[in-house]
Amino acid sequence: MIQMPVFDFSMFPFLETMRLTLRQLSRFDDQAVFEIRNDYQVTKYNTGDAYTTIAQAQELIQSIRAEYVEKKTVRWGITLKPHDKVIGMVGFNYWDRIDHRASIGFDLRQDQWRKGIMSEAVQEVIRFGFENMGLNRIEADASIYNVGSMTLLQKVGFIQEGVQREQYYEDGNYHDLVFFALLKQEWLLNT
Repeated sequence: MIQMPVFDFSMFPFLETMRLTLRQLSRFDDQAVFEIRNDYQVTKYNTGDAYTTIAQAQELIQSIRAEYVEKKTVRWGITLKPHDKVIGMVGFNYWDRIDHRASIGFDLRQDQWRKGIMSEAVQEVIRFGFENMGLNRIEADASIYNVGSMTLLQKVGFIQEGVQREQYYEDGNYHDLVFFALLKQEWLLNT
């Protein structure tokens, strides 16, 4: 029998790890989100250009909050204890309740790279997805050039499933997208 999800969007899930707090983004995080999304090195593999105005960060936060209210997605701001400043974002970009699967996405300030922060945050979000959302499968994708994201996904247990050749068009060229997934049974074997 498939266990039904416990999480119902009634209260935003506050998550903690040894070093991190994962919390809901607020309008007061606009400057921090702008600093993340303004950095071309952080955003070069995301859809869209690096942000040029604080209004873009405000719109992103409003969109994330609205999608949560609409029960479509759940995405967290990442803070490094004991501070409350957002240094990254992580979460599920969609949740298919019928198939018990969701897609994870993340980004992190460049000055916080290579410190294990994102793998710690992603592992906590994975745990939440399998234990509280009733997920059986978590999906992710990365540009073929995004070695950092692909390495992180494999480090936390994701398996590469395939490549969509010339999946997106950017900067006058077509680019490949690599697909990954982690199944609940695989995650349980490694926890």
